[in-house]
Amino acid sequence: MSVGPDETDGTTIGDGLRGCDEPLSRAYGLALVDLDGVVYRGGAAVGHAVDSLRRVASEGMAIEYTTNNSSRRPRVVADQLRGFGLELDDEDVITSSIVASRMVARRIPAGSRVLVIGADHLREEVARQGLVPVDSVDDDPQAVVQGWYPDISWRELAQAAFAVERGARYFVTNRDLTIPREKGIAPGCGSLIRAVVGATGVEPEGSAGKPESAMYDEARLLAAHDGRTPVARERCLAVGDRLDTDIEAGVRGGYDSLLVLTGVTGAFGLLRAPRGLRPTYVGADLRVLDEPQPAPRLTADGDGVCGDALARRTDGAIEVSGGSAMDRLRASCVLSWSLVDAGVPADGLMPSDVSRFEDDGSAS
Repeated sequence: MSVGPDETDGTTIGDGLRGCDEPLSRAYGLALVDLDGVVYRGGAAVGHAVDSLRRVASEGMAIEYTTNNSSRRPRVVADQLRGFGLELDDEDVITSSIVASRMVARRIPAGSRVLVIGADHLREEVARQGLVPVDSVDDDPQAVVQGWYPDISWRELAQAAFAVERGARYFVTNRDLTIPREKGIAPGCGSLIRAVVGATGVEPEGSAGKPESAMYDEARLLAAHDGRTPVARERCLAVGDRLDTDIEAGVRGGYDSLLVLTGVTGAFGLLRAPRGLRPTYVGADLRVLDEPQPAPRLTADGDGVCGDALARRTDGAIEVSGGSAMDRLRASCVLSWSLVDAGVPADGLMPSDVSRFEDDGSAS
């Protein structure tokens, strides 16, 4: 796998974009794929997602689907994906309940009682790890694991607080402050965690969901079925649509990452990304998995180039020309990130023409 010109300039994971001489699906053996905004949005598949995933899977790339959702069982998620035409086993879906339960099981003795605040899926996973789910502080739990589900109550949060106050170890499925619902944005697991932290003064000692890297670490291990050796970390690719969850988790865990522009993060957000939230690759959608990646770089004059695309700072704005829409974005990223790292305010790095980054019909 070639990383192009950045090989020699000290780039590390999370610092900047790299190139790859072969299609990503050949360079990497395992894709750790986020769901919402990458594979589907609500009840509809994202454009090109299903065909792209089917194609790279047929070519030998293993795929694990990762989600911070702690309430939906893997079978339910897998059924939704199969309904889109994807072929997968239930075990190919890794939820934050699965990861949290495995995390707790590594920290406390087998057979320990765990106060479970969450959906039935979380309770089932805790039991599957050889632990005993309980509902009350009166059961003297050794640990608390808190997730999210729509019917969570004050009484349950109070039980969690009581147990933590008495010394139970505290774990959570994810720290997402919000969750999109049909009528708008609602409080997520992270907001409810704040209630327990506010009452006890105790922060969770472990979180299963992204942006922590535990999700990818466990997915990599779980993908090694039947005693097989897990895919090496450097051959795993984290794929997502959010810098502050999917990409940050990859950076924290030492995984290369791919940002697709089909969900939360758009071109402007990417151009302003600080160190630690920068992907290794970027593409318009999942078609990019089956393509080589051009290597963007800075010229001696400080301009960004990628293939035939050029990005130049002029009068406080970024001017782009030539190449494809994605190459113009890649060139702009290396320019913008170099300026951000030099202390230039991100607000002053607005491209002069938004349309220059719009999809031109190609994923590359």
